[in-house]
Amino acid sequence: MSFKDLTIKSCYESGVDDIIEDYYVPVLGTSVRYDRIAGFFSSSSLAVAARGVADFIANGGKMRLITSPRLNSEDIDIIKRIADDSNSLTLEDFGININNLENEFEINHVKALGWMLANGLLRMKFAIVYNEDGSICNNELISEKGLFHQKVGILQDAEGNELSFSGSINETAAAWVNNDEEFKVFKEWTDAYDYYVRDKKRFEEIWNGVRKNVKVFDLPNAVKSDIIRYSSDFDLESVSIKKYRSIKFKNFDFKHDKKLFFYQAEALNKWKDNNYQLLFEMATGTGKTRTAIAGIKYLNQSRKRLVTIISTPQNTLSKQWKDEVEGQHLSFDESVVIDGSVSKWDKVLLKLLLKNGAGMADHICLYTTHNTASSVKFTETIEHNLPSGTDVLFVGDETHWLGARKLQKALMPSYKYRIGLSATPSRWFDDLGTSKLLEYYGNDNFEFTIKDALTEFNPITGKHFLVNYHYLISKVSLNEMESKEYQDVSKKISKLWNMKNSDSDAAASLDRLLEKRANIIKNAEGKYVQLECILNELEQKGRIENLIVFVSPQQIDSVLEILAGHNLMFHKLTEKEGTKAEKRFGNKSEREHIITKFKLGDYQVIVAIKCMDEGIDIPTADIGILMASSTNPREYIQRVGRIIRQSPGKKFAQLYDICVDTIHLGDDESSSLERKIRNKEQIRLKEIAENAINSIDALKIINSLD
Repeated sequence: MSFKDLTIKSCYESGVDDIIEDYYVPVLGTSVRYDRIAGFFSSSSLAVAARGVADFIANGGKMRLITSPRLNSEDIDIIKRIADDSNSLTLEDFGININNLENEFEINHVKALGWMLANGLLRMKFAIVYNEDGSICNNELISEKGLFHQKVGILQDAEGNELSFSGSINETAAAWVNNDEEFKVFKEWTDAYDYYVRDKKRFEEIWNGVRKNVKVFDLPNAVKSDIIRYSSDFDLESVSIKKYRSIKFKNFDFKHDKKLFFYQAEALNKWKDNNYQLLFEMATGTGKTRTAIAGIKYLNQSRKRLVTIISTPQNTLSKQWKDEVEGQHLSFDESVVIDGSVSKWDKVLLKLLLKNGAGMADHICLYTTHNTASSVKFTETIEHNLPSGTDVLFVGDETHWLGARKLQKALMPSYKYRIGLSATPSRWFDDLGTSKLLEYYGNDNFEFTIKDALTEFNPITGKHFLVNYHYLISKVSLNEMESKEYQDVSKKISKLWNMKNSDSDAAASLDRLLEKRANIIKNAEGKYVQLECILNELEQKGRIENLIVFVSPQQIDSVLEILAGHNLMFHKLTEKEGTKAEKRFGNKSEREHIITKFKLGDYQVIVAIKCMDEGIDIPTADIGILMASSTNPREYIQRVGRIIRQSPGKKFAQLYDICVDTIHLGDDESSSLERKIRNKEQIRLKEIAENAINSIDALKIINSLD
């Protein structure tokens, strides 16, 4: 991007323009060189233009500054330290996170000034005014009458375009935020060229010390000559920064965050408008985590003290979150996992809250599980020890689980800010739990469905946000023994069906029979024969890889035996695989180790039960086989989401669904009941087929199952 791509006016005025957001940040963020003459300078100017300064440095930008030797005390201290110790100072001495410069310039602008000086990103010279007889004005070296007071800026972009601005504005927070300022802009590629040349000539002459009545000192000589003086004019600078941050965060629009996709920005703006409480109903693979992280970052920067609690269904997901957050370079004073995998986690939690109250850790991030977050030990520790003045942001990942009666205790009313994440927040046959969730997250939600993600284009890649998929349905029949058992169970169900609302014993027996009959369908012998056919078909097309087989607990041993017969490298992934880090797995958990080997191609196939339905990120997977699937929308939507995430080289995905063909029962009452239950299966199949590439063909097969 160049200056010519920006909308740059010829004149800016306080009260008319937002001179920081409309001019300073975008122009500086597009620049690679910045020459500045300012009557006054303060490092606070780095804070109010942090986004622009961070982009400027990312562009490889270098700055030259000429200012008067009147500074605030903090800037004087850091400048003198640089002059004395510049050769021995290291990056660690400044404590600057170069991966998160915008945040550093806002919060640690004095250290950031020192870092820029020490690394040659900024060169400073100090100018003083001479009397006509050549002597320095009065005994204090400089007087109001003789103050160096010029204000000019010259900037250059990566394409070599240049512009200048000049007027009343200084390089301080007060000038950019509080004062009534005005300046004009001269672009060298327009008819304002002569004015631009005059500004540039003025800077070069003063920088090189050839201007009459002005003497310039570089940084070491300015310190040696003892011309730098404290000025009380800067005492309001911290107030100006706070005012700017208040205005900035009040009017902040997430659409300005270049790292967010349009729908993610829309979700966060809706969250902000809904008092920072919202349920994000976004399809698997559309960046729920990244969206939430942008919200965490916003509150972390705009709140003086904040505890962020990220709660997930399992420890593996907590670690995945921690890696993702750290990869986004969020700056926390403390960031720890708090759950059953940590010895004496309650004492760790208490210590962190005490440090927060003492001002030793203003921003804390806790990664935990739903079980831990809902435990009495966790909730009481938070309730009794959360410091006054500290806000809490609660992020509930796969938040539909938190609608369960036991886990609802994690949804503490004292958590002021809330983000709920789920592709399927509605709880199956639990309207009360669903209502509780919606109420907790501000009675509103934001939707971005699988259909949206398969049709909307990613502006960066030019591809859809999710990979389109083929839905390949296979019909199998029950064998003679299974059919007889199915019919016998169905007759018993029919007898109990009309008694379920009046007889609790009959209702309990009915539930057991329904589960028994569902398992007959799930575990039909014919599915193993069809699995062999699918594997043979895949082998004929090439090497089998990136395959996930979803099974029931009863199927897993037989499926593993079939895969072994095809000489495939595979591993099961169930709730039994460990979540604690172990040396034998390279300080990863067994579950993380398995997933890593699958991503690397060491395992061609993962055979999964349940635990793969929630949030595990394996974008390389592009083939799924459903050996068993319930009619619970959460389960089948999550499983589709496992294989349609975008990944380099991934063009489309394939989902094989092995279904049992229509079952005909003898008596009319049993057949009527069978149709009601089978209708739920039809809904499942049709919802998956609706968004598939081959939806018409898939629907024909589904209709033949009626």
